[in-house]
Amino acid sequence: MLRRILFAFALCAGLMAAGSLTLSAQRDDSGVDPSSPRGGIDTDEEKDPRPTSDDLRVKEAVEKGLRHLARIQQNDGSWINNIGNKLGDEYQINPDGYGKPNVGVTAICCMAFLAAGHTPDRGEFRFTVARGLKFIMDCVDPQRGWISAYGTRMYEHSFCTLLLAEVYGMTRDEVVLRHLRGATKFIIDSQNQYGAWRYIPNQNESDMSVCVCQLQALRAAANVGVNVPSGTIEAAKDYVRRSYRTRGNGFNPPGGFMYQLERDYDPRDTFSLTAAGVVALQSAGEYSSHSWTYRSELTGQTLTKTIDLNKSFVYLQRLRPEVEEGGAISPTRRWSHSYGFWYGHYYAAQAFFQYQFSGPAGERAWVEWNRTNRINFLKMQHGNGAWTDEIGGYDPDRNAYATAMACLILNIPAGYLPVFQN
Repeated sequence: MLRRILFAFALCAGLMAAGSLTLSAQRDDSGVDPSSPRGGIDTDEEKDPRPTSDDLRVKEAVEKGLRHLARIQQNDGSWINNIGNKLGDEYQINPDGYGKPNVGVTAICCMAFLAAGHTPDRGEFRFTVARGLKFIMDCVDPQRGWISAYGTRMYEHSFCTLLLAEVYGMTRDEVVLRHLRGATKFIIDSQNQYGAWRYIPNQNESDMSVCVCQLQALRAAANVGVNVPSGTIEAAKDYVRRSYRTRGNGFNPPGGFMYQLERDYDPRDTFSLTAAGVVALQSAGEYSSHSWTYRSELTGQTLTKTIDLNKSFVYLQRLRPEVEEGGAISPTRRWSHSYGFWYGHYYAAQAFFQYQFSGPAGERAWVEWNRTNRINFLKMQHGNGAWTDEIGGYDPDRNAYATAMACLILNIPAGYLPVFQN
């Protein structure tokens, strides 16, 4: 026992010396950082001491998922995931992107551990998180704040920024803060004339899927005191509002959010894009239906648009992949839109979690959504604890992305991550 304790202290000291963990805040005897807004992460004893049988099954599933992630972490702290980009409804891998350490997936994996109460300096998997964090910080361009490796783009940068914000909120680590400030500024400086973002910094196009990632990272950074100009948020909020569909498109009901405003020939709205649109507005401070007055770029007229988020939640309920596609649910099931399956569910769960605070109808919708997530996701889990998909691959011995996403979603109600809170 003494040898293990001494080894743990030695390893932690080595990580701090490497610049991955520099805890500058003073701590009291309990080990809680008094400067943290929440006083550190709650212990299990502070939570409901009487979990239901369903709670215990979910906890066991998440623990199996986290152990799978810990097993497949690389020695440099990263997680492997083919690096590529979206092409239609599929994931196109870069010619030199096979089997590479992926900073974005590494950030999502670390987030999965944080969501279960493991931080870089606390919990069973603290060294797993610390190694992942160090890998990400080693990939930061110190001049630009850009976080990238092996050709990753704005998606990955935003998830890394989000992770840095959550870690800083828990540890008050000055090294993390320095990287967070640079990464946040990079997002702000990369916003284009439409008020949004695309795959490449300052690209002359925008889309909802990238926009929500950046907005949520900015919100997380602002939550821990990093300066984010109000003009940046307002411009992004207007972009998201313009993307809202007040009418159905002949296939889908009203309340959806479009993929790209600039591509009038392909104004797609889908389950994942609509979930992203709702969370983008929530991240910008809009949690309920509201009217928005704006000037038409075509006519110059002043117009008013009603953003009815209740319709958006009905949209999500109707177009949930398991509902729309039907059929049996199993670990080996391949969904028609596998590329956006976990991405869409990640944002849909957050959207419904916030919706519960809108009133009784929202609370009922969240309870049912979360119940369905638990039932369906546990059916999708492989025996080794993994989940699989197109992005992370269908080999359960290797998939990190889907596994981390599933663990994150199932742990949103735990309330460990401030960005998921109301």
